[in-house]
Amino acid sequence: MMITNDPLFKTEKSLSKYKVFLNPDLLNLCGIWLTLKLLQIFVISTSAFVFAACLLFYWRINNPGSRKSLHGFNVLITGGSSGIGLSLAKLFYGGGANVTIVARDLKKLESARGIIKCEKDRNNNVFILSVDLTSEYNVLNEIFSKHVATHGPVDILVNCAGYAVARKFLDTPTDDIQGMLHLNYLSAVHVTKILLPYMLDQKVHQTHERRIAFICSLASQVGVYGYAAYTGSKYALRGFAETLEMELGYKGPFVTIAFPPDTDTPGYIRENVGKPVVTKAISATAGLVSPDDVAKSVYLDIMNGKLISTCGLEGVFLSWITAGIFPPVSVRCRYLSDFIPGIIFACVEILAATPFRAVGIVYAFWMRYISFKYNE
Repeated sequence: MMITNDPLFKTEKSLSKYKVFLNPDLLNLCGIWLTLKLLQIFVISTSAFVFAACLLFYWRINNPGSRKSLHGFNVLITGGSSGIGLSLAKLFYGGGANVTIVARDLKKLESARGIIKCEKDRNNNVFILSVDLTSEYNVLNEIFSKHVATHGPVDILVNCAGYAVARKFLDTPTDDIQGMLHLNYLSAVHVTKILLPYMLDQKVHQTHERRIAFICSLASQVGVYGYAAYTGSKYALRGFAETLEMELGYKGPFVTIAFPPDTDTPGYIRENVGKPVVTKAISATAGLVSPDDVAKSVYLDIMNGKLISTCGLEGVFLSWITAGIFPPVSVRCRYLSDFIPGIIFACVEILAATPFRAVGIVYAFWMRYISFKYNE
């Protein structure tokens, strides 16, 4: 007599209904079809990425906005005594603008002014402003309002001041957490709030000719081991900049958010002191970029009125994968003339989203593997 209550018998009986679907030949065909589809997506996405890179290069070289004269424009750069800020100051001065660099150390400011003016013999000016940007809002308001009254409204504001302390969260002193929030985030908010009303005045220049730039970091696109406090301050800055850009809209001033990689600056040298081994291992894969190279890319994007500014392929990758609710991030989307490039790059970014997401997942697991490997 057959025992039909046997669980194994019931399982075999149930599976017999799906034998047609469990056929090895059919499974092989399905596997081949899926592989071909994934390969097709990869080829299309890669081709789209290469096409986009070529088109972007052509667009940036031939865009007249990149060659605009800055004669008569006033540029103010916080953190302009060294690093990316100093490199940007040299470019703006070379473009014909009157440049004001802001920092705390007066001696460094005077040295930086000499470096900037040595670049070219021009009729435009370089002003220095020694300010502790972590001061109270009322103090900053008085200082910058006097500067505007003396030298005229700021046309291009670059918020570049900041510093990083690389430590695990529990090892980060509270003073450093507060210091990074004040300098990396609040100083930019305060200076922008003080100067923006003057920038909205169209007596000298139209608002769409004016610019506000925020120098963030790759750490404001992805959280990295050892940067809990620093990343928090930079994410706050990015969120503020995104919202401000939406509020100002197409009338301007146009907002540019820059995401530079690890840059060979005095600040980066100080940042490496006490940096966790895991953080060093993760950062080592990207290498260092010179401040002049970063500044050239940021300068071009500011002049073009581009929303997102990146440097290198890693920067492009992160800007696409972290775009969120953004218009196309590869090109400027401000004017009617930007419509066709905007549509093209929107399609390219959509096609690249799937493989880029896959790479992002692999990268995330790799960073966690590094953390596990060093057992910290």
